[in-house]
Amino acid sequence: MKKCLLSIFAVVLALGLYAQPANDNCADAEAVNIGTTSFSTIGANTDGPAHPNNCTSTGSTPDSTYADIWYTFTPDFTGIAKWSLCGTADFDTKIVVYTPGSACPPADEDLLACSEDGSSACGVTSEVTFDVTAGETYLLRLGGYGDGSPGESGSGTFTIEEVISTIPNDFCQNAEPIGLVEDYSFSTIGAITDGPDHPNNPCFGFGSITADADIWYSFTPDFSGFVEWSTCNTASLDSRLAVYGPNASCPVTDADLYSCNDDGQGCMGYTSLLNFEVEAGNTYLLRLGGYSGEQGQGTFSLREIVPPVPPANDLCSATESAYVISFEQADLLEVFFEGTTVNGTFDDETFLYPECLTNQNGGEFSDVWYSFNTLGNTELELRLAATTTGSIFYADLYLNCTEQADTILYPGSCVATTADETFVTTTITGLPADSTEMLVHITTRLTSDPPGEFFFQIVGSIFVDAKEINRVERLSVFPNPTNGGLTTSFSLLEAAAVNTTIYNILGEAVNSRQYGLLPAGAQTLTTDVTTLPSGVYLLKLEAGGSARSVKFIKR
Repeated sequence: MKKCLLSIFAVVLALGLYAQPANDNCADAEAVNIGTTSFSTIGANTDGPAHPNNCTSTGSTPDSTYADIWYTFTPDFTGIAKWSLCGTADFDTKIVVYTPGSACPPADEDLLACSEDGSSACGVTSEVTFDVTAGETYLLRLGGYGDGSPGESGSGTFTIEEVISTIPNDFCQNAEPIGLVEDYSFSTIGAITDGPDHPNNPCFGFGSITADADIWYSFTPDFSGFVEWSTCNTASLDSRLAVYGPNASCPVTDADLYSCNDDGQGCMGYTSLLNFEVEAGNTYLLRLGGYSGEQGQGTFSLREIVPPVPPANDLCSATESAYVISFEQADLLEVFFEGTTVNGTFDDETFLYPECLTNQNGGEFSDVWYSFNTLGNTELELRLAATTTGSIFYADLYLNCTEQADTILYPGSCVATTADETFVTTTITGLPADSTEMLVHITTRLTSDPPGEFFFQIVGSIFVDAKEINRVERLSVFPNPTNGGLTTSFSLLEAAAVNTTIYNILGEAVNSRQYGLLPAGAQTLTTDVTTLPSGVYLLKLEAGGSARSVKFIKR
């Protein structure tokens, strides 16, 4: 009997140690004030919603905040509050702040701010700053990270404090108005991070999804065109630049991101450089911070530029034509397809890492696109060569602009050059027996490698005569840049029906014209682009079954 009573006592004691916290449910949130609070999530259930693509470190699974407990906070000040578990919890924490008036359970649209991992000094504990208004009540949620339920739990303390910074432009709402400048001094030392996280964005990769210790500027140009913002080789920190707008309000959100850069092309010390288009009278918010908690100082420049002209096939909507050649043609280098990634761009929202790229944690890239027909070859050889010393290229196969070929279904469909192997070959198998249109995507990772020139060949047992493909030669446009009139010059190897289409930088067709059947030989066409807004455009010329493209700038 005594033994039985001892067993019952042990069970009761264990249940008491792991009882649900009083504020386990959102409806039972406890009020907290400025200062330090002890907490425990041990024994808590998860009743808050998941927020996919928010508060998620690069490489982790978008998930919920597990074993969550709840608080309310009503500040007596208007300004910036900081909620911090930095180094004061014994588990991998996640914290979420919801807007005033949020119901239980809160919805995605109620999300105000959140943090999985704070700065590098915090390890896997959390820290977040958020705008507050005196008298408003904010809902706070504290839980643990997890790839799935039940997630992590534990105990510790947290602090809530008013943030008063000595840096005038530390916070978004105090952004410093600025014009075009050269060698403008800045310092992020001691700055507080108040900008948003940007998960799943290559600009904010390598395990850090924000720009830490950020400072802010506002830029309202009196011209329409392009500007370059640069800390390239002029800063003492691993910098990150982000532009929001146009005309975004503080606090900005992930959806307000307009342009960004982590590591600029050709910039030492992981400093930054980005180009973005502006329109007169619109205001752009500029955010300058550091990677993974870095702080420092230096200078930056903000200057008007004529943007570098990207390769004609910079966009997947404007692929250049390639085709399958014979092994003899390939071995003798009778036919090959040349290209460049210099001045290339990439879409950071839709970009897919080449499957043979080992480190897929982030970075900036330059990519170009080619289209070809398999002609029914179930096996093709792809040969890739770097012709610029030091440049590295990845070539991978796509089924269409958004669907990357799976290397399991299509073995050999990704290959990369290296510093030691500048000419590489792969055999792609598993291709359908029917003639199929596919794409070759060629990429340089600008974070680690310089862009440059390359050539490639697609080799198979079924091939076509090159003369049947290349009907258009020597395509060019002038003047470039142009203020209105655009002349297109080219040569036809044989008579063909010709039409042109002009695309904007988003890949949208803004002008098209059919010229009917034109004879073989040199041709000159004129197009009035006076009504087009200033910007970068692509002119695609189609003649029979072939097509070529060229970029131009409208001032």
